[in-house]
Amino acid sequence: MPERHLIARELATLLGVLSHPHRIRIIEELRDKELDVQTLQGILEISQSGVSQHLAALRAHRLVE
Repeated sequence: MPERHLIARELATLLGVLSHPHRIRIIEELRDKELDVQTLQGILEISQSGVSQHLAALRAHRLVE
């Protein structure tokens, strides 16, 4: 049973990272091509620091490189 608890915790963390609409949109935009922060800023219409913070969270969970 400890394995299931660990898997459930990891899945909850992953879903938490993906729970923000901007993060889902970033993953979608980066699916087929690389984009810089400035381009993502224009697409998402949020601040550069906001894009950077979302990218940092996605990188920390290895969802983007």
